Amino acid sequence: MDTGKLAELLNAPAGGVFSVTNIQLLSWGNDLTFDCLYEPEGLPALPFKMTLNDCRELQWRVYAHLKHPEDKTLPVAMLVNLRLGTDNHRKPLHMLTDFFGLTVSYGTLMVVS
Repeated sequence: MDTGKLAELLNAPAGGVFSVTNIQLLSWGNDLTFDCLYEPEGLPALPFKMTLNDCRELQWRVYAHLKHPEDKTLPVAMLVNLRLGTDNHRKPLHMLTDFFGLTVSYGTLMVVS
C-alpha cells in the first residue's frame, strides 16, 4: 500500500488514516481531483487535494449504494488500499475505499496540501 509514500508527499508521518471527501471529474474524466483528508495519529487532520491529469482508461466500481442523509451531504470514503502507479501512463493508480474502487492510467499526479 502506497499510503506511506502519500504521507511522505504531504511531509507528514506515516501510519495515519486517509479518507476521500469529494471527487471532481473534469473535462469528461480527463482530469480527476480528489479532496482528501489525512489524520496522522495524535496530530491535527491535514486536508489535501490529489489531482490526476491526462487520465485514460478509467475503471470505476461502486461497492455500496449510498443513501444521502436529509442534508444531502456525502459520507466520507475511508481509504482501504492504494497503489499510486507511475506517471506517463506506465502503471495505473489503484484506489480502493469502503464505497468505491478506481483504476486509472494517468499522465501526471499532483498532491497539494
